[in-house]
Amino acid sequence: MGLNPCMVSAIGKDDPGQQVLKAMQTWGMSAEQIQTVEDKPTGAVEVTLKGGEPVFDILKDRAWDYIQPPAIKDYSNYSYLYYGSLAYRSERTAATIRQIIEESKLPRFVDLNVRPPWFDTSWVSQLVDGADWLKLNHDELHRLTQMPCDTRDDVRKAVDKLRTAHKVANFCITSGSKGAYLATSDGDGIEIAVTPPHPLVDTVGAGDGFASVLLAGLISGRPLRQVGEAASRFAGKVCENHGATCQDKTFYENVFD
Repeated sequence: MGLNPCMVSAIGKDDPGQQVLKAMQTWGMSAEQIQTVEDKPTGAVEVTLKGGEPVFDILKDRAWDYIQPPAIKDYSNYSYLYYGSLAYRSERTAATIRQIIEESKLPRFVDLNVRPPWFDTSWVSQLVDGADWLKLNHDELHRLTQMPCDTRDDVRKAVDKLRTAHKVANFCITSGSKGAYLATSDGDGIEIAVTPPHPLVDTVGAGDGFASVLLAGLISGRPLRQVGEAASRFAGKVCENHGATCQDKTFYENVFD
């Protein structure tokens, strides 16, 4: 998408780890902050489809559970700190996330996944307090607020409750086939219609795809409605693809056109 992210993660000393490095090199990504954990295997996720919806098994005790603080002295060249709550399941990686938050002082885009057994409500404040953007779906919003989230008015009220409790500026609430709702700090909300895939292959990676375009648009300073609509189109395109990624680089080009 024309940006140069710095990815902080860890791989094992194994063939899958080397495949990760090779893929990053192919895509022109910096692997400078990719650590190698000698005695742990590279992370893996097993995905099965049940009723057309993906079910994930994020395998335990993997290298990405042991990420150390990165060797970054100056964060001034970065626009956002992006992380997901799934990385918070291990204390070592959770401590690294907390240290980066404290040291970087960057605006944060947090992708919250309320997905047992890899989530604990006691983490919420540490993960999201003071975030610039928080992304979650309407089911997760309901679980965190214990408020109905069946209508847009319900969602607005639940967002207000979460914003007051955690001082989050902006929210991205995804609702599957009902589209998304971008709730900004000025009190306005933007409805984003879903982009139906033709054909629907699977939905793996659609949420991450939406988040990636939203974040790219925020960094580039584009109007939020334009960014949200582009994110919807891209998520729809991901659903036409088998799996979360595509090997065709043109897939990721001109996403705002």
